Amino acid sequence: MKKIILSLFFLVLAFVVNAQKTGYKNFYPGSLGNFGFNILFTVDEFTQTVDYFNSIANQPLNNLVYLEGSKEINLFGFINKDSLSFYRYNIVENDNKQIISDATPNQSDIKSLDKNRARIDLGKFNVENKKLTINLYKITNRSEIATIIIYNKAIKPAFISFVTLNVSTKKGAVVEMQNKRNSPNIDVDETTKNLMIAIKSTDLDFIYSVYLRNKLTRKIVFRSNDWIYGYITPRVPYLLIGAEYFNNSGDYEVLIIPKLSQGFNSKSIEKSTTRYSFHVNNVRRKYFSEKQLIIYGLILCAIAGAIFGAIVTYIKKKEAKKLALQYRDKEIAKLQLNSVRSQLNPHFLFNALAGIQNLMNKNETDNANRYLTKFARLTRNVLDHKELISLISEKTLLDDYLQMEQLRFGFQYHICASPDLDVENIEIPAMLLQPFVENAVKHGIAEKGNDGKIEISFTKGETDLVLSVKDNGNGFDTAKDYTGLGLALTKNRISLLNSIYKETPFLLDMKADAQGTLIQITINQWL
Repeated sequence: MKKIILSLFFLVLAFVVNAQKTGYKNFYPGSLGNFGFNILFTVDEFTQTVDYFNSIANQPLNNLVYLEGSKEINLFGFINKDSLSFYRYNIVENDNKQIISDATPNQSDIKSLDKNRARIDLGKFNVENKKLTINLYKITNRSEIATIIIYNKAIKPAFISFVTLNVSTKKGAVVEMQNKRNSPNIDVDETTKNLMIAIKSTDLDFIYSVYLRNKLTRKIVFRSNDWIYGYITPRVPYLLIGAEYFNNSGDYEVLIIPKLSQGFNSKSIEKSTTRYSFHVNNVRRKYFSEKQLIIYGLILCAIAGAIFGAIVTYIKKKEAKKLALQYRDKEIAKLQLNSVRSQLNPHFLFNALAGIQNLMNKNETDNANRYLTKFARLTRNVLDHKELISLISEKTLLDDYLQMEQLRFGFQYHICASPDLDVENIEIPAMLLQPFVENAVKHGIAEKGNDGKIEISFTKGETDLVLSVKDNGNGFDTAKDYTGLGLALTKNRISLLNSIYKETPFLLDMKADAQGTLIQITINQWL
């Protein structure tokens, strides 16, 4: 550990000395973490503010650098010498002008720092009132892209497009915002669901946070920057404030504030804050007075107690018998389900070992070794006897499997989850999708090579969870009973799951034609 710290210190010291020689001042990291290709930069003497590390929510390889006053910066890359040929980078100006495309580090711009590390001079760039986006990726894993945004523009206050009150009857009452100084009156009742705040899209929507403040108590009762896209017209970012945060009568204020780690002082934040005030009238109907409710409540409790005392013995006996039968049926179903899983796992492991043997027979030793490495990690997950695993764990298992099969067939795939799903905490039965994904690979797109495509998605439908596997293979007759062990066992497993989770039935839907196959599993009332 001490050696690593000392090496990093001398690397930084050498970079600072070189930056001073070139007339630029200081240096700042553009990308942190374990990506392997780190970006640093120097700024010119016109620079007034450097806010060099702003992480982006749910995007660990992305980073925002905020500048003020800069006219020119010098970009540098730091990379291991033995990795030079594996990395590529793109540089885009203002989201519409490609300056550098899929470039390999230029040997003539490389300076050796020690026996392992090298510094690459990526060049000087004019950033006056501009946005530069730097994308880094490794050719062996193009789906993992590190992005650095260098933003040298004024961050303006958010512009509110509209504010809409949504009710459960779906007859939304729209509150027009013509003048932010006005305080419109909003009537809420038991049908009120939420308040929708929509803003005009900017270069950096994700830095704007929405706060709801109760003016009487001066407390912030809600905060969020989880902007939603694509569900309304015009297509602008919006978020929802649940009615539970403002259902008490009184005055409220919405604050939309651009938040950076250190680039804004208090005056800048005050100047860039967008405010919107409104008054809430709670118009819920009161059918009874408080005194009447207490009296009626006591009467009802007395009646309920009398009825309960008269029939409690009968109910206890009946429920005890019912619970015993349910417990017995559930235990039998679990034993049958474990039996199906014990057949399913060896079936999957046999197919994977056959793939390794096929590569070895072709003398593709390197591919076989990579296949075997992924197979080892995948085997640990497959043999884990947890019945339920999180969506993120299921994604990891499928990711390992598909990357492993890519070594053999060269197809393309994509796994995505809806942003409104808590993939860390939502659980599903383990290996629920894997047999369908395996069929998509083996019987769908194996012969298509690079043209083969598989799309896997986890989506939310109100209280339902929808899991889908789509491929562009030749399809199959969904009405026909096939002898394939994986598909037959999976159908049997879904049937057993339905006997255990009776309140949340699993529905399997298969559609196929000459253009491909779509498998959907809908778990009702799961969320």
